[in-house]
Amino acid sequence: MDMNLQYSVDSNTGLMRLNFNKKIIESLHPDDKSSFEKFILPMLAMNDKLLLTGSLSLKLLGFEPMEKVGDFDLGLTEEFTEEDYNSIKNFFDLKDAKEGYSWEEDEKRIPKFNPKSHMWQLYKEWVEKNNDGVDKNMYFKMDIFSDEMIRKKDIINVFWDDFEIKMVHPSITLSYRMRYALDSRSSTSYKYWKRMDEFMKDAKPYYNLLRLIQKMIMRTHEHNTNIEDDNKKLIYLKQLVKTREKNMDSFITTAFPSEQLDF
Repeated sequence: MDMNLQYSVDSNTGLMRLNFNKKIIESLHPDDKSSFEKFILPMLAMNDKLLLTGSLSLKLLGFEPMEKVGDFDLGLTEEFTEEDYNSIKNFFDLKDAKEGYSWEEDEKRIPKFNPKSHMWQLYKEWVEKNNDGVDKNMYFKMDIFSDEMIRKKDIINVFWDDFEIKMVHPSITLSYRMRYALDSRSSTSYKYWKRMDEFMKDAKPYYNLLRLIQKMIMRTHEHNTNIEDDNKKLIYLKQLVKTREKNMDSFITTAFPSEQLDF
């Protein structure tokens, strides 16, 4: 199987980590690749509260085809403050999607930070020359979700070169899609219903890939624990691996009784 993830070992420490396959970022849509390198990677480096979620995280992990992303989604591991908001907004010269809404004429048309928002939407529009010297309208939009703080156990860490990218576990992203699909108050309910209906009709590839990624993560933890000579932790990890393998195998054989495990 051609994986988006691969192992690498530090020649000095012997520690193992997961890296993105080099061709993965290159296979992004050119506009998405540009936005990823110009905005997303620097933001993740600036603020370690942020992590990648949404469709881009699914694409990078191999759960969805590398088609155009649209909106970029970021999650949080800690509370997002007004200082965090202003730092990102001002540094990248972004606009708030609420700009211009519900303001009196004598007030500046700059939205106030609301710490209780379930998400913040920021965007930027600009023009740049393409390879033919023709003006091209560029657009970047991102959502920062604060519905819940992502727990450490729900984070997948993968390196791009020497930079560690934190991504939410795919089950979290899909659970939110299902929530939108089942909430008829939303204008996007049917769109997400169709998407999740198609997903559930052919869900086995998702579970097989998830099983493989989990194996890779646990192998990395086990290898590094062995290098660090932490015998107590190593015993715990080996038991955890067995338990999770048993649970995953049990789920797949129950959910797909007429099919065999792929690996």
